[in-house]
Amino acid sequence: MRPTELRPTVRRARALVTCAVLSAAAGAAACSGRASRGDALPRAEFLFAAGDSTYWVRSGDDGMRVRSAPILLTDVDGRLFEIFLGDDGAEYPDASFASARLWSRELQHRDSTRLFGDSTVMHELTMWRRAHPRDAEIDPADEELPEDPLTVVNDEIDIIDVHGPYLTVEHLLNVDIEGGAPHRHEGRRLVVDVRSGATASLEVLVGADEARRVTAAARASLAQLVDSIRIAGTAGDQRASAATESLDSFRFDSTSFGMTDIDREPAVAFMVPGHGTDGEALALYLPPITVKAPVWWKTVRASLPEWAKDSVRVTWDRAKYGIAARPSADGDALALVLVGGAVGTAREWPIATVAAPAYQLIPLDTPPIDSAARAALSRAFDISTSLDGLIERAGWHRRALTPATPLRATSLSHTR
Repeated sequence: MRPTELRPTVRRARALVTCAVLSAAAGAAACSGRASRGDALPRAEFLFAAGDSTYWVRSGDDGMRVRSAPILLTDVDGRLFEIFLGDDGAEYPDASFASARLWSRELQHRDSTRLFGDSTVMHELTMWRRAHPRDAEIDPADEELPEDPLTVVNDEIDIIDVHGPYLTVEHLLNVDIEGGAPHRHEGRRLVVDVRSGATASLEVLVGADEARRVTAAARASLAQLVDSIRIAGTAGDQRASAATESLDSFRFDSTSFGMTDIDREPAVAFMVPGHGTDGEALALYLPPITVKAPVWWKTVRASLPEWAKDSVRVTWDRAKYGIAARPSADGDALALVLVGGAVGTAREWPIATVAAPAYQLIPLDTPPIDSAARAALSRAFDISTSLDGLIERAGWHRRALTPATPLRATSLSHTR
């Protein structure tokens, strides 16, 4: 069996330690250590999550420094938590088993907390070994894995959204055992607390009254969608006709949901699981439903990007400075700048061009982090950087900078 492997939850990060590329007037001074008179940089320190990395930005009298790493962090009441994924399983000539685990760790503590893990894969692996005691395990480092094993049992965990203490994930499970029970292909969403690993119910997240209202609204939304598909199918729409064959398999699950945001306000998005005619897992993603902001959302809101009405600029306003980003023409990159000075005379200092989308901004200067927290953050960046390119990263699938995902049916995951 291959050992459990913890890995950062960001894909294909460049993990560079860089000095920001500044304007010709201020750049040389800032990168060399001091800003020139009249061009003093605002004092600022923050974490900026975008694309495949988190950027640690610090500026002041000694200039500006930017460091990036393939790391996913979230702030809970001034404490930084890092999110990890872990792998376990085994490979055989005719069987493949792979299981995912989700972990968090407060940066100033060594112990990790398991946030989510499904025992199905490891249970099936134990049963398979009992039934095939003579089969030898394959070492993926030394032997080529079979392209189409007869038995495949795996699960995946995708991070969808992070909002302060709460992490929205999607779990996909596939069980295909030669000569065994019928195939299983399942998927659902859930919200977990990064501090404890507890699954958060709607009542915990938004209160009992809002939970009842949102659940009723989601059921009505699903009923309307199903009716629309059936009507379109009878009218000759080929796609709708094909979809009607699977409609009866969709069952509303009030626990299959995630937290998201619309214009920096909280919303709940349900995923309704179902199955296709050949048994593959399908899902209907219902439109997000806005909710009354709970108390815990106040600090989350300030971390989220605020788009201009014309979508040409996104900003985060701080008491003594601002951060802004402008998307490139193709929307794949963001030009990040630091904004300082009074209204009407404000100026900008380029920080870096980063991959889109932008997820969140975590201030480190109000209140300022202490020396112990700074050392812990630096260690976390060092470790993530050293791992870059050596192991597979898991993606953050959040779509924070686009309009709410339209209602759709899609295949989740299936082996055959």
